[in-house]
Amino acid sequence: MKQKKEGLVNNKVTIIGLGEIGSDTLKETNKKRKDVFGVDINPKILSKLSSEGYNVGNEIPISDVYIIAVYLTEQVMEVIKKINCTNNPLIVIESTVEPGTYKTIQEWKKKNNYRFDIVLFPHRFNPQDKEHHIFNLNRVIGGDKLSIKRAINFYKYFMPLNLIHVTTPEIAELSKPMENAYRFLEIAIAEEIKMLCEEKGIDFNKLRKAMNTKWNINVKEAKNGINGKCLPKDTDIINNFFDENKIIKNAIEIDKRYKEYVKKKKNVSGE
Repeated sequence: MKQKKEGLVNNKVTIIGLGEIGSDTLKETNKKRKDVFGVDINPKILSKLSSEGYNVGNEIPISDVYIIAVYLTEQVMEVIKKINCTNNPLIVIESTVEPGTYKTIQEWKKKNNYRFDIVLFPHRFNPQDKEHHIFNLNRVIGGDKLSIKRAINFYKYFMPLNLIHVTTPEIAELSKPMENAYRFLEIAIAEEIKMLCEEKGIDFNKLRKAMNTKWNINVKEAKNGINGKCLPKDTDIINNFFDENKIIKNAIEIDKRYKEYVKKKKNVSGE
């Protein structure tokens, strides 16, 4: 079977998983090339994107490049098993995955004698933040040398190469959940400080503002607890992976106590 030349702008691209990350990746990729196809199982998402002029559907076509942007590690594995690998595609995992996923995929690939190159290229996505979006921010990539070469030849059409930082697959898959766990820790610290302040009748916001005048201090806001999809999920990944950790377990407990504290305050105030 002939190997397709790397980096050709007419290679077909499929983005699988069109949630918040995948849909924006589809839109940004579509700005540079029009052979992009999006896949999702949610008919509402497909209808919306189709009405906006994007080429989407619920079946995975044969492509040269697959970008996986589903939510869970289990979903990543399910998607990979559905991909047609007859043309030795490049598979890019943008999803946050559990440590060890890359090794599991490689073992499955070898066992079934499949041909594909694969990299981990975890997204760093900030909704409504144009300065830190899909292709204009630093990102890390991990894989073997050939897979990374193919991926860089693909992504050079979308982003400056100096923003792509090559590392090992193990570091690439660990970096994203650890980044979110670190942010979880920062917010949990703020939550703890706020509860301590209010016990002593101290204005937390004034204290935070004063502390943040120091150049290397950045106390986060403490609102209603750490919610959303990514931070709790990714922090659990790290908590489960590092069995003997103490600080992350404590941060999870602090956030739990803080949520109860906020709820109690709202009940007392009648909000």
